[in-house]
Amino acid sequence: MKKIIAVILIIIVMTGAFVLSYQYRNQKILQQGVNMSDDFDGRLPSKKSSANSRLLVEDKENDYQLYFNGEAVTVLHGEYKIDILTWTSAVNTQTPTIYCKDYDGDGQKELLVRIVSGVTTTVSGVDEYSYTLNLIKPITTTTGEKSFSIISATSDTWKNIFENSIKCELTQLKSCKKFLQFVMDDAKEKVVYDSQTGITTNPHVTYALAQADNKQQYYTLNRWNKGLGVYKVDDNGDITLDIQVIVKYDEFSGEHYVGNIHCGMALYNDKFNIIPNTIVFVPNDNYVSTDPRDTAKNNWKCRITNEGVNNNFKNTDIDWIEAQFSLSALADENVQNFESLMSKIKCIDRVEFTQQSVVLTAKKNYTFSQRIADKGTYSVIINKGESGEYNIAYTCEIKNDGGLSVLTINFDKTYDKEDFDKILIKFGV
Repeated sequence: MKKIIAVILIIIVMTGAFVLSYQYRNQKILQQGVNMSDDFDGRLPSKKSSANSRLLVEDKENDYQLYFNGEAVTVLHGEYKIDILTWTSAVNTQTPTIYCKDYDGDGQKELLVRIVSGVTTTVSGVDEYSYTLNLIKPITTTTGEKSFSIISATSDTWKNIFENSIKCELTQLKSCKKFLQFVMDDAKEKVVYDSQTGITTNPHVTYALAQADNKQQYYTLNRWNKGLGVYKVDDNGDITLDIQVIVKYDEFSGEHYVGNIHCGMALYNDKFNIIPNTIVFVPNDNYVSTDPRDTAKNNWKCRITNEGVNNNFKNTDIDWIEAQFSLSALADENVQNFESLMSKIKCIDRVEFTQQSVVLTAKKNYTFSQRIADKGTYSVIINKGESGEYNIAYTCEIKNDGGLSVLTINFDKTYDKEDFDKILIKFGV
């Protein structure tokens, strides 16, 4: 990301205050006389404490143990020990998870402890935990005591980064309300938008689908905000952060969780910070879209005329179309027989594709159902059955042209003919 080095320098300054305050608070609690020195002796609990303390989790290979007596968590590593009184609520909620890795590059593995910091009811109504990361590093104090230093990453850590160092903007395109546009950059950079389309010229941008009603009428973006931020640690000990992006619309009272700001986290100068060039916006599966900037290189058309004469439908209302085509090997003008196809595609005289729409013209005496169009039950799906499957339909309209009923389904942007290798048209399905 542009100027990421400058961003990291700012991050280092911002996060330092929390690390110091956390260690100061914990030491003050210990100085007030509440510790486990009488209950623990060296690596293992003494006989006195064995009945009251339990092993929470351990890493046998790297010789780390976490014990809990109901009031404090004791971390042991050989002769090193620390009693932590601020983890009680977290441990009672969920057992901590631990990871051992050389996080600071000194050649020695440190202990990373992930504990619950809170629970939030998400937009989907599911309770989800947020977490704090605690890096525990063996140290020897000036008095010769073997203990640990603790470096933490909390919700304040990532919030300060994004509020003060990284600019994030979410907008809706003017040219097509179907697209939400999420752009990020250094806080000092200006985000520029095209006055006609609303598309940004900023390179750090990702697109997602806006929410629509059951008639495929897309809502109008009102505002957005960052939701829950969740630190995750994989089996290798690598840390990532996912921050929920929540959207609110004018026409809908609820909120929608459309995706996450995703990035890697690492230790820089004994503080948790974002890894340069890892910040991306990742839409949730139901909100994945194409890139509206990737448009057709040229104007084109491909017409398919139905030479079939037997449609076998007594009802002249066209309320069911489900037909698949492949345009990759077709010329501009083509003739096919639709009689072997299912659905009322048999009642269609011709289908014409262009870079911006598909137009279906009914045979004489047949009419497209306005009821179906009003319900929004139509779609044009490209890459059917493949990983890039996507519904490109945006709007549809029914008109009368020279006594024939004509259905036009407009696309959300323009497409090249090569994009239509496998295309499925649905109307009333």
